[in-house]
Amino acid sequence: MRTSVLKWASFWPLLGICAVLLAGCEKTEDEQEQEAVDYNAGEIPGLGETDGELTGAPFQLPDGIELIEEITGAADQDDYWNINYASGASFTARSFINKSGVAETKASVPRTRVGEEVLIHYFGSGYGFVDLLIPMRNSRSTPVTVTFPAATVLLSESGESQNGVLIKKVTITIPPNDDYHLSLSFYCGNASKNSAHRSDVYVLGVVSNARPLLDLCDRVKNKKINIEEFSPTSRTDYDTYFDQVNRLQDIVWLVTDYGGMSEEDIEYINSLPNS
Repeated sequence: MRTSVLKWASFWPLLGICAVLLAGCEKTEDEQEQEAVDYNAGEIPGLGETDGELTGAPFQLPDGIELIEEITGAADQDDYWNINYASGASFTARSFINKSGVAETKASVPRTRVGEEVLIHYFGSGYGFVDLLIPMRNSRSTPVTVTFPAATVLLSESGESQNGVLIKKVTITIPPNDDYHLSLSFYCGNASKNSAHRSDVYVLGVVSNARPLLDLCDRVKNKKINIEEFSPTSRTDYDTYFDQVNRLQDIVWLVTDYGGMSEEDIEYINSLPNS
């Protein structure tokens, strides 16, 4: 009996160690989280009109995945929708005044920019100012999962166009030995800059560690806001999606360019349907 008791006595601490290790394993996927930096909203380096370089962990594609062309503004989330636009869209154009005082407009009329022979995969959430075409290749003989974490920021190479801010995680799977053209929609992170046009080149940036942005991402992580969560043939989904991204773009600008979210903004986010 004494031997048995001793065995159990030494077993329980082992169980505790295993539990700690398992808990650590559960967090590893999202715990590329760095320690958050307490920037004030509207004062995040590289966003809004704040000088400096974005801070955070550099975003890297996984092993076996490479870019086969430059990332450009040649994508268009409007091509995702397969509905009758002639029935009177509630949302016909997206516009704002750019840094030169000129009205920038991105119409929501569907159009093909990259050629019908290329299959485009639509993901992300955004108002239409920063729709980026990300052409990738999986050189492995097995599928590879690519995750774009919430708070990923892609940078305008010229610095003249808006940086793209992803506020909800996107995960895709690229088949083995295959090319994959991703249309990834971002929110604009610099209200006074130009929207992303076809000739604009973007580069992989960082997963931001700015607390105001991480707070926003945390609030929407379980909300139905990404385009891939909406039916491309549903007129109701189309109207709902664009109503949401309209408001969410304003909220993103409150974080990147202005003084931060109000209680009313937080209540709006809380009211959004869950994924």
